[in-house]
Amino acid sequence: MADLERNYVIPLRKGFLKVPIYKRTKRAISEVRKFIIRHMKVEEVKICANLNHFLWAKGCTNPPTRIKIKTRKEGTYALVELQDYDFPKKKEEVKETKIEKALNDKDVEGKKEEKLLKNEPEKKENLAPGPEKKEELKTKQIEERLKKEKIVNKSQKRMIKHEKQNKSFIKTSH
Repeated sequence: MADLERNYVIPLRKGFLKVPIYKRTKRAISEVRKFIIRHMKVEEVKICANLNHFLWAKGCTNPPTRIKIKTRKEGTYALVELQDYDFPKKKEEVKETKIEKALNDKDVEGKKEEKLLKNEPEKKENLAPGPEKKEELKTKQIEERLKKEKIVNKSQKRMIKHEKQNKSFIKTSH
């Protein structure tokens, strides 16, 4: 798929010394682009993340004076990466693998759902508490949460008492 792959050492110092100090790394990146366009004869240059981080590592005022890179020409554009790193995989390949994984997961989930559907009627009877049980569960959950946190202000104590009184009032009124 790759038409051409080459290694280069790009001198950057002459390029970035011609601009103000606060624009040096930006100019170094444009020098990399110009060099690759000239030598690889492409229209577009894509700089990979590792190379970008390497150029910006010392900030905008101190880019490296020369860099060793490898480039790969793919159609009308060229990928540029540091010599020690591999090129990133194409997004299409990654998407396909994600789709395949999702399909495999759906098959497994489908089998699990079938098993659950067979056992569901028995579980529904046990799991469906009445409205009174729901209220009791909520109060127990609130109390457990407060015990775990062990932080209770006076206002929180009042609120707890108030909630309990309201619930007992509601139960007696029905």
